[in-house]
Amino acid sequence: MNGIKCVDKLVEILTEHDTEYVFGYPGDQILPLYNALRTSSIKHILVRHEQSAAHAADSYSRVKQKPGICIATAGPGALNLVMGVATAYKDNVPLIVITGDVPTNIKGQDTFQDVDLNNIFKSITNKSFYVKTPEEAIQSLLLAYNLFEDGIIGPVHINLPKNVQEELLHVDVTIEKTSNIEEINNNDIKSILKSINQSKKPLLIVGSGIIWADAIKELDEFLTKTKIPLTTTYPARGVIPENTKKNLGLIGNRGNSKTKFAAQNADLILAFATRLSERTIKDINTKNIIQINTKKQKTKHKYYQTNIKKVLKKLNENKIKTTSLKWIQEIEKQEIKPDTTVITRKENKLIPSQTIKTILNTIKNHKNDITITNDAGTHTTWTTILNTITQPYELVFSGGFGPMGYAIPASIGASFAKLQNNIVAITGDGAFQMTQQELATINEYQLPIIIIIINNNKLGIIKQWQEMIYNHEYQIELENPDFIKLAEAYNIKSKTVKTYKELIKTLEEALNLKKPYLIEVPVIDQKIPLPK
Repeated sequence: MNGIKCVDKLVEILTEHDTEYVFGYPGDQILPLYNALRTSSIKHILVRHEQSAAHAADSYSRVKQKPGICIATAGPGALNLVMGVATAYKDNVPLIVITGDVPTNIKGQDTFQDVDLNNIFKSITNKSFYVKTPEEAIQSLLLAYNLFEDGIIGPVHINLPKNVQEELLHVDVTIEKTSNIEEINNNDIKSILKSINQSKKPLLIVGSGIIWADAIKELDEFLTKTKIPLTTTYPARGVIPENTKKNLGLIGNRGNSKTKFAAQNADLILAFATRLSERTIKDINTKNIIQINTKKQKTKHKYYQTNIKKVLKKLNENKIKTTSLKWIQEIEKQEIKPDTTVITRKENKLIPSQTIKTILNTIKNHKNDITITNDAGTHTTWTTILNTITQPYELVFSGGFGPMGYAIPASIGASFAKLQNNIVAITGDGAFQMTQQELATINEYQLPIIIIIINNNKLGIIKQWQEMIYNHEYQIELENPDFIKLAEAYNIKSKTVKTYKELIKTLEEALNLKKPYLIEVPVIDQKIPLPK
């Protein structure tokens, strides 16, 4: 074949895989790739910080259900990606992370901006490639897609030295598509069926891997057939609507009384497409668990590394005992207590829990399809426990890593995944200031994103923990800027609301406007319910 530049071939492969957007920030060591993107059909989204590029790509991936792409230059640019890549890794979100690097002939010589990126990224990605030739670069990208297709979901990092980007490729590069996932055998299926049929109190916990495996239909069939009570992890909320009898709701430290009772009393726990953790099940090593997932994992219980879609299909082909009505009724007796933490208003400020209720009700009353991105803070808890999710990634946030500053860049990714649809980013005054520079990105692309700042002028959760553990607070008060003037500086319409009626009216106005809008809601202190 005639020579083609390495970066041109990379862009060609990205295009062949229906890449519409990449999120990034340019720099010297990644300029050849940027030059190749310039003449392609792929649109580059210029964020204002590389962390935001990774968070936006992560959210885009979740909502669009295909790998997000983020790119950055060597050294500081690549290191700024780390927070977002780690977030995607902990939540099992497929990303392709491309970093520029110093030329190979000066690598490892204490060169300007030279750090060992691959050692840094290897602990927060499924694979981190350092490529020395154009052929290796092409292979690494093809291998990344092969991993995704194989069900190994998570970030893949490709580190591209600048000179390799410019070099010519003279041969066709292909890879042999292989699978690291063994198909489950009939004996294992029989063993799982035996456990289910012998169980008197089974419980099914499902993780987000069920979404990436395209196995929701098979899951629904399995539930219809067996009547096994279902709970979900944070990222899997909505795989089965939470307003139906099939789904008990969220499991874990923010779960409800039904899911907690079921987890404590089940004699068999089926954990499908989830890694499980101490935040999901207490005393995990004492439980009778059958776990199925695509990633390798050290456990003390039965674990099958295999494709959950194929497992469910095989299970559905067999006769399975229906779960006893007695067990289901035991769970149903566990009353989900309404929120009793609402307190008297004072200081002319609103109450956080009631504020979140008002926001969620206003969104649900709106006819359009709306995605919520959520940040880390006291508002996170209220948004989690007061929300009923009816479809996957209706609520986008990080359950596995929980970084402050996620909601705003995540809203950008979600907006490009669902063009013309409103996105609502719920954040706190602390979290907002982690990535507030992305107001510039939102304004530049005129994205229909509504940012709601729940402002209590402090780090509320940290204050609560300090008071509970140490009987005092320290370094949690925030001297905030004028958020309204800040939004105006970015040419974004904004308003401070001081009543629930005003909040409803302003949010409805923003939803109908379909343009960038910032709403500040001053609130009083309110302690969140403690995890049980």
